Amino acid sequence: MYLLRFTTYLVTIFLFGTVDKSEPRFPTNLKNNFSNNQMFAKQYLKKQGSKILFSQVQIPNVNFPEKVFPEIKVSEITCSKIRVQENKDLTIITLPADILFYSGKDQIRPQAEKVLSQVSQAISDRYPNTWLQILGHTDSVGSEADNLRLSEQQAFAVQRWLSEKGDIDISLMTKQGYGETQPIAPNSNSDSSENSVASQNNHRIEIVIQKTSNHV
Repeated sequence: MYLLRFTTYLVTIFLFGTVDKSEPRFPTNLKNNFSNNQMFAKQYLKKQGSKILFSQVQIPNVNFPEKVFPEIKVSEITCSKIRVQENKDLTIITLPADILFYSGKDQIRPQAEKVLSQVSQAISDRYPNTWLQILGHTDSVGSEADNLRLSEQQAFAVQRWLSEKGDIDISLMTKQGYGETQPIAPNSNSDSSENSVASQNNHRIEIVIQKTSNHV
């Protein structure tokens, strides 16, 4: 079933990720309409002169099913823990948080430098000057407020690294934290015990690349 997840992602890109300040933004009433989870997401944009034309497609909720976003191999990325999925419009790079950060922290681990270098190289080689969004997610350990804050801080840390050390234009990147609200799998087992494997997978960073966005 196709629902709301990427509506929030892509609208954020369209509202805040544009490079040319003269480009129009969504009117308030249109943005409010996107709160309805039956609305289609705005999947890609194409610039023609001063006009932006939008095309609507359905976007899946919560997970990126392989039948919609098949998993692919990217030669630049050799870390087996990183998952790359792609269709004609989007590329999604998913990085487990434990390879990037120490538990509960938002500082990039020194060991993560190689991983992020591979990711930034793949983005630069394959999607130069293309808009992307960095999305932070956590498991449900801790309070909702703390998890939301941590996801935002970790998304910002990755954005900052890609800008400062990965040579990706920061004006092409937006960031968003979702805390524990977008799990891939239930954080708890049926007996209410912690599902440690699911929790580890749920705590992640997703980099969503707009392949069909206008290149600047």
